[in-house]
Amino acid sequence: MPRYPVSVRLTAVLGLASALVTAALPALPGKTAWPLSLRDGLPAELPGFAAAPRDPLPDTDENEMGVYTEVSRFFQRIESPTSVRQFRLVVQDYGAGKDLTGAIRKAVAEASRAPRVETREVQVSGLPAFAVTDRSGGNPTTLVTVMVSPSRLVLAQGANVEPADALKLLGHVDFEKVINAK
Repeated sequence: MPRYPVSVRLTAVLGLASALVTAALPALPGKTAWPLSLRDGLPAELPGFAAAPRDPLPDTDENEMGVYTEVSRFFQRIESPTSVRQFRLVVQDYGAGKDLTGAIRKAVAEASRAPRVETREVQVSGLPAFAVTDRSGGNPTTLVTVMVSPSRLVLAQGANVEPADALKLLGHVDFEKVINAK
């Protein structure tokens, strides 16, 4: 096994310790870097729900609407051994120049044709939003898509969550911070 000089070993240990300390420190308000800054507008807590112990790291993926960067927070409420409510808040950013409005309207129109699926257009904090609830599985599954800009969405995904409850929980999102995240 090779022996490295003390200065090399010390530099490696200090570098690792610095990275661990930096990762453990909470971000200062207004100092979060992209893409994690997208999460600044999502609440860390929701009344009546327990937050996941950790938030997933920002992720990049692709769907029919294009490549997007996503951040999220997950919450749940265990009501009994057979009843759990889960709620996930997500910000998806598709990049400048995209307009997702047509694609969202088309997806909602297609969903409305399915049996036991309810759809409606609503306003959330003055922003256009689309609520879709699927009752085909017994417990409702609700997805609310808020258009914070033509290329940025806030999604509320609720398992065993009624649309009115999902809309109420969305009231805890700071949409101004989501809109202004850079």
